[in-house]
Amino acid sequence: MKQMQTFRVNGVVQGVGFRPFVHKLALKHDLNGWVINDSQGVRLGVQGTLGALDSFISELKLNPPPLALITEIILEDISAPDPACEGFVVLASDNKDEVRTIVPPDSYVCDECLQEMRDIHNRRYQYPFINCTNCGPRYSLIKGMPYDRPQTSMAEFNMCGPCLNEYQDINDRRYHAQPNACPNCGPALSYFDHQGNQLTGNPLTLTRDHLAQGKILAIKSVGGFHLAVDAHNPEAVERLRRRKKRDSKAFALMVQNPESIAQIAEINEVEENLLTSPQSPIVLLKAKKGRLPDNIAPNNPNLGIMLPSAPLHHLLFDDQRLEVLVMTSANTSGEPTIYQNEKALTELTHIADYFLLNDRDIVTRNDDSLLYLSNSHGHHIASFIRRSRGYAPFPINVKSEVKSILAVGAELKTTLALSKERDVYLSQHIGDVKNEQTFDSLLECSNKMQQLLDIRPEAIAVDLHPNFITHQYFKRNATIPVITVQHHHAHMASCMAENQLDTPVIGAIFDGTGYGTDGTIWGGEFFLGDYHAFERKGHLMPFSLIGGDKAVKEPKRVAIALLYQAFGNEAKDLPESLFSHLSADEKNVFFTMAERQINSFTTTSMGRFFDGVSSLLKVCHQISYEAQAAIELEALLEKDLHPETPLNYDIIEQDGLLILDHRPIIRHLVDLILSGTSAALISRRFHCTIAEATVAICHQIAQASKIEDVVLSGGVFMNEFLLSNTIASLSDTGLKPYNQTLVPANDGGIALGQLMIANATLNPDVGEK
Repeated sequence: MKQMQTFRVNGVVQGVGFRPFVHKLALKHDLNGWVINDSQGVRLGVQGTLGALDSFISELKLNPPPLALITEIILEDISAPDPACEGFVVLASDNKDEVRTIVPPDSYVCDECLQEMRDIHNRRYQYPFINCTNCGPRYSLIKGMPYDRPQTSMAEFNMCGPCLNEYQDINDRRYHAQPNACPNCGPALSYFDHQGNQLTGNPLTLTRDHLAQGKILAIKSVGGFHLAVDAHNPEAVERLRRRKKRDSKAFALMVQNPESIAQIAEINEVEENLLTSPQSPIVLLKAKKGRLPDNIAPNNPNLGIMLPSAPLHHLLFDDQRLEVLVMTSANTSGEPTIYQNEKALTELTHIADYFLLNDRDIVTRNDDSLLYLSNSHGHHIASFIRRSRGYAPFPINVKSEVKSILAVGAELKTTLALSKERDVYLSQHIGDVKNEQTFDSLLECSNKMQQLLDIRPEAIAVDLHPNFITHQYFKRNATIPVITVQHHHAHMASCMAENQLDTPVIGAIFDGTGYGTDGTIWGGEFFLGDYHAFERKGHLMPFSLIGGDKAVKEPKRVAIALLYQAFGNEAKDLPESLFSHLSADEKNVFFTMAERQINSFTTTSMGRFFDGVSSLLKVCHQISYEAQAAIELEALLEKDLHPETPLNYDIIEQDGLLILDHRPIIRHLVDLILSGTSAALISRRFHCTIAEATVAICHQIAQASKIEDVVLSGGVFMNEFLLSNTIASLSDTGLKPYNQTLVPANDGGIALGQLMIANATLNPDVGEK
């Protein structure tokens, strides 16, 4: 018996070789029919015996093309066979009114393309823009859907005869590969000095020579420019730090292959699989001491390492003089990464000595993604620090259908979220929207995503903080409802959403700064709630930030405030060895400010608490990048996660809240410092204290509420030791811990939570209230 069956296939099914795959699969199973791209994904009609149809669909699900990801296959229609249907055809793309297909992310360069690029007899020999349907740029080039060449920045390049033949041949690996090109018809490299003069000669040769000579290069990559130097040259690295105004934060590195990584860092199988995946992210790995200059990652035991993600990168490493390259985002610290040629040649001249450009336009800026591995009960868990190239704008699938909403994140590590049905699309990393350039980038990204995904938001979700530029701008200019969302509630909801939880949970939310509902600064919070509402059930005992915002940059101020709170007026009489990093005037002024609460405000911030402890242990007194003090405090720990005896702490009940009293922690910590205990051991015991106290408070809330689900979120839970030990201890007490792996636990994931809370505001029937 024969039938005609029509299917709708949703997911990442455009620009990934899906139609030729369907064509070959249909012929393999002796089926006739058709396949077509449209704005909603792929539709196909296949005709044949029932057994052949079943086998076809099974193989379609199990073995899609490498870059394809099928989210659902919907059977739309069954009909009698059509005698006129002969063979199998790929129909021209059809533009539907509504876009529903998922935009394909950018991808690495596949092995087959690399082999061709290194074949001297191939016309694409050493061609830095080689790609096929299994690899190459996607999201960074797309202007609209469906994904066809006229809708990309490749539209201006007319394919030569051989390229067009490949593009039109259903049996060719480059069939409908939209960026398809070769040296005869495609993009080309060009080379400039810092004065804007184009230089003659082979751009690749010039680039390699200048890198080997210690010069700073601005290199146009897939999603934007990188600033590159030879990582083995400490003078070049220091010069890059000075020009980029990046005093201490670690630089990302690029090496040729996993074997090269093993020369400079420890790497396990899970980490290697991440690094060699089509997404090609940066992965944090433990550095091997003495292999690279210390100024690559000062006071940090980890290196952020990536493998080449574009053909150009592979070609750079063909020069044996280049083993490890610094590859950091091309910007002045705090500003967005530059992705346009003309801006690079005007705005990077104070940093770069030379510029390696090309004439393939980047439509959408897309920074490198950054992940790290944590260990929980013997299982490696990959978590995002920054979710961008290779992953954005792939959606998070949530449990129930949501309204179309735009969420604009917080102020730091900003990403956007847009929703349609059960999908929440997360943008690439945008950055810290404290300046006009980054905020303009946010607005540009919002407009592009709405157009690309055909989403018209019904509401906009913003952070509760009244001074955030996003809060003020959308409150003033939006023509649709603007819903304010408390910062830590959004963190909790973000973790709930990616774990598909919609019933009440306990939330342990630890970060640096979040505007509380009482107008104070929160950051060490215990909640009970869901998307609709939350109750504050506990928090870290408040302490002073003396000097206000200055304390965020100067942990030594936090340390004095903690000492004063723990010891009172006797704090200033503690042994002078505790204050050796302070001048006499600083010590007197800080204690006076702490005593009289001059120019100070209180906070429950766990992030600032870690900062203060870092300063007390003489690890970091002044920071040049976010979370530096906490990162360097964690850096004292060994990589293994073996817990230590915690420090003294108290949990007190006050006005119905469970308060983690940090005063016993500080007093015990000071005793250990004065007794000569190593900073490494004290740091380990401090981390174990916070993990144990967190579990104790969650357990008390669980006993009273009969709720077992606990979500862990906020930037402090980027700390691998704290996260892993908290998860393990929660599980041991019978609770069910959840953490974040699909979006960052820091503010890079907060837009997802904002959107879910805004949806609950618009739809009171969501979940169980």
